[in-house]
Amino acid sequence: MDLAKALKPHGFKLQQVAGNLDYLVQKGWVREVIENRTFTTAGGTTRQAESRSYKISDSGIDRLESVSLYQRVPIAPHINISNIRGVTVVGDGNVVNTSFADLSRILSDMKHEAAESQLPEASKLVLISDIDSLQSQLQKPNPDKSIVQKLWSGIEKTASVGTLLDLAMRAATLIQPLLS
Repeated sequence: MDLAKALKPHGFKLQQVAGNLDYLVQKGWVREVIENRTFTTAGGTTRQAESRSYKISDSGIDRLESVSLYQRVPIAPHINISNIRGVTVVGDGNVVNTSFADLSRILSDMKHEAAESQLPEASKLVLISDIDSLQSQLQKPNPDKSIVQKLWSGIEKTASVGTLLDLAMRAATLIQPLLS
């Protein structure tokens, strides 16, 4: 009831609050705390009553503290660079044509920087997706130039801040042969 009262000025009805609270409890993000209380009535009898309250769980705190969808597990101890018949496997399994290995490494660095950047979440998602798509093109012996140009155009527009800009400038020199 306290929660419903607190949320009423924000337009939430009791049914909405109860339903959402139930969902949070089921997901394990909120825990129900039940405290048994004993009290004496005006007539002198002793009664027991439960007091129910809710608190955020450890899972809920973890969820709130890691709001970004772009958290990556560090892969430094698992870096794999190998060459198999002219195709290089770089980092976390990116397969790259040998002639594009340096570009692929810079693009991987850009993905990491994008995830850590102050860009809006939607921009991060678009940038990381475009980089992934570009890295997929680099797996081909002859990447599709029109796709590479379109992806690179989007990457350049979004990667225009801080370290991303520096990486984009380094990548621009390596991607030129694919754009002409």
